[in-house]
Amino acid sequence: MPFSTLIMSSDAARIGQDPRLLAKRAQRGELVRVRRGAYVPAQLWSALSEPQKHGLLAAALVQSSQKRPVFAMKSAALLWGLGVVGVPDKLQTVTNDPRGGRSKHGVQRILGTVDHGVCELGGFQVTDKARTTIELAGALRFAEALAVVDSSRREPPKVSTGKASDWDKDVPWGITLEERILQDAASSLGSSSRQQRAAKIIEFSDPQSESVGESMSRAKMILQRFPLPQLQASFALKSGKTARTDFWWPELDLVGEFDGQGKYLRNRLRGGKTIQQVVMEEKARENALRALGLTVIRWDWAEMMNPVAFAKILTDGGLVPVRPGR
Repeated sequence: MPFSTLIMSSDAARIGQDPRLLAKRAQRGELVRVRRGAYVPAQLWSALSEPQKHGLLAAALVQSSQKRPVFAMKSAALLWGLGVVGVPDKLQTVTNDPRGGRSKHGVQRILGTVDHGVCELGGFQVTDKARTTIELAGALRFAEALAVVDSSRREPPKVSTGKASDWDKDVPWGITLEERILQDAASSLGSSSRQQRAAKIIEFSDPQSESVGESMSRAKMILQRFPLPQLQASFALKSGKTARTDFWWPELDLVGEFDGQGKYLRNRLRGGKTIQQVVMEEKARENALRALGLTVIRWDWAEMMNPVAFAKILTDGGLVPVRPGR
C-alpha cells in the first residue's frame, strides 16, 4: 500500500507533466504533501490510521532518498507488526555514519551498525526482528517493552503473503522468536545494565498474550506485585459454547478481561457486526461465565494506566499484592 499510493513529483516530470501542478493541487486541498516531492490524495490520507500514515512517510523517504534508509526501533517494529504503543513523531532510522545521530526533516537518525542485523521487508530495509525487539526492550519502559517482546514470541499468521505493506497489523510477521533467540540477541546490547534489563523482560514475556493491552495489563500486575494469572483459559459454557478469557486466577475462580477499543471500533475485528451487537454479545458471554460460578472483572486502557484505579479493580476481585520477603 505505501509505495503504490504515493504520487511523486519525479514521476510526473519523467512523463512530461509539470510537477508544480501537484503543489497547486495540494494548495486546493486535493492532495497532502507528506514529504518534499511526495503527495497522497487528501481523502485517502484522512482515512488512514496513525501507523499507516507513518508507513507512507517511510515510503516517501525511501522514494526520495539517494541511499536507502534502514528503519529501526519503533519504525521497524511497526513494519514487523510488533506490539508497539503509539507511533513515533519522527521516522527512526539507523546509520553507521559518525556524523549521524541527528534528527532533521522528520527523521531521527540513530548511530549503529548496518553491516549485520538488517534485512529486507516489503520493500523496506529494516533491522531484523530479533534486533528490533531487543533494542526496544533495552530502551522502553517495562510495560511497553514487555508488549513488544510478548508480540515477538507470538505465532505469525498461518497464511501470509510475506509483504509488510499496511503498517496496521494485528499479528506480527516473520518467524516466532523463541526465548533462546531473544536471549542471544540481548547479549549484543551495548551495556551490561541494558543486557540484564532485556533478559529480565524476556523471562517475564509470554507468547500467549494476544494484544498490547493484555501485555501492558500483565506488566502493571507485575509492577504492583499482584499474583500472575493464567492466560487464554477456556471454559465450557452451559450453552455448549466455549469462552476463552484473557486472564484467569484459578485459586479465586476469578476471570479478568481487558476491554480494548479495537474489538468495538475496528470493523474487521467485529466481523461485520455493529458495535451494539458486539457489546450485547460480550455482556451475554460475561453472564454465562458468572453462571459457572466465576467472578468477572473488567478494565479498559485508561483504568489500566491508572495505578490506583487498576489496583482497586484487582483487589475488589479478591487479589492481594505479594509483599517483598513473602
